[in-house]
Amino acid sequence: MPKQHRLNQTYAAHYSAEFTQKVCRDFFGSNKTISGKQIVELSACKQLNLMVIKSLFESWQEQLELLSRTPYFDYTDAGVQASLREFMNSLSQAISIRQADFEPLLARSLEKTLLLAVQPVEFMEDTLQALTQNSTPDFSGLRKYIKWHADAWGPAVDLLSGLPESPAWRETLYEGFGKQADAPSMADLLAPLQDTLPIDLDRLIHQPEITEESSRNNSEAFSAEAAPSEASAASRYGEEADPDESGDFIDPALAWARFESEEHAYMKGSIRHLREGMGINQRIMFTRRLFQGNQDLLDQALEELDRTESFFDAVNLLNASFVGTLKWDVQSDEVQELLQLVFRKFDGD
Repeated sequence: MPKQHRLNQTYAAHYSAEFTQKVCRDFFGSNKTISGKQIVELSACKQLNLMVIKSLFESWQEQLELLSRTPYFDYTDAGVQASLREFMNSLSQAISIRQADFEPLLARSLEKTLLLAVQPVEFMEDTLQALTQNSTPDFSGLRKYIKWHADAWGPAVDLLSGLPESPAWRETLYEGFGKQADAPSMADLLAPLQDTLPIDLDRLIHQPEITEESSRNNSEAFSAEAAPSEASAASRYGEEADPDESGDFIDPALAWARFESEEHAYMKGSIRHLREGMGINQRIMFTRRLFQGNQDLLDQALEELDRTESFFDAVNLLNASFVGTLKWDVQSDEVQELLQLVFRKFDGD
């Protein structure tokens, strides 16, 4: 399974804008419009080129979806459907886009490509979810436009192609990525972009640096508040956990400082209950990797965490009841994602 990161959306948008300006300046310097064939050959990154075509196709689909809602015609008629397919095929051979219209299309497509490279599971989940809302979804058509990690998401597409209403596609998707062998690295996937415009992979993903000073400042800021919370946690959950010899212990002050330093859109705002902020992929990952495949144990943990009164209190609960017992690697991505979810519950309190 590819290592999961979080896309730095600010840097991705900035890079996409610069890349788009450079590519369009070079291309439209000698061309008034760009055709479908030219889009397919536009850059060295074939996935980006196909993503642009995919975005065009989605725009067509949205327009057809609006058209099909008129109450005066039956767009499900076999003859109408055949005519529409023929019409779409004709349009695909007559693509002609001016620079002003192509620039935002390319920039959006590049941001999607970066997201696919950095967060492939989330990207494919959102893509398939959107298709399930379409009146005439073409799941198998994704194979024409998305080439990266096809072996991982392919089984979910196969399932949906045969059973469009099956709720099992999400778990199939996650299992596909979990079983993926020799997954290409993010660096390898994005290497073709480097010749056009160097990309800083360290800035592309969130890797906040926590200094000793920032950690100390956050610890001091919460010391007064944490003391009563920790005392109440000890009374409810037993003696407070101490770091063991292997270092499997979550430092609540350091964790809070790390998340405080991040400026993700998904970090803003609070959630009342942890389940509300948990995606299906996260639920499956937490169940399998943190709670030994026991969904009931995960639900119990979420209920207990929801009853805690502060981030410090919640982390003390995790340390006392789960970290050592379930042998968690506290530096693992799944533990960090769970902590991030807990942080969101208390952020702004």
